[in-house]
Amino acid sequence: MQNNRIFFITAGLVVAVLLLVALGPSVTEFGIVMLGGALAVAVVMFFITRRRYQRMSESEKQDREPPTL
Repeated sequence: MQNNRIFFITAGLVVAVLLLVALGPSVTEFGIVMLGGALAVAVVMFFITRRRYQRMSESEKQDREPPTL
């Protein structure tokens, strides 16, 4: 289910960019729309991550190792 959400978000952004390019906006308008899209994705991913973390049990939270760079 998680992968489907990310896929739908990505597909929606691709369609939005293609429609936006077809309309021929100015560079400023295009930038504003891209910033809005990035904000929308950030908010959605925040809620997805938050819900996943809340579903974890306390022992899973304690045993979880942070990812390494």
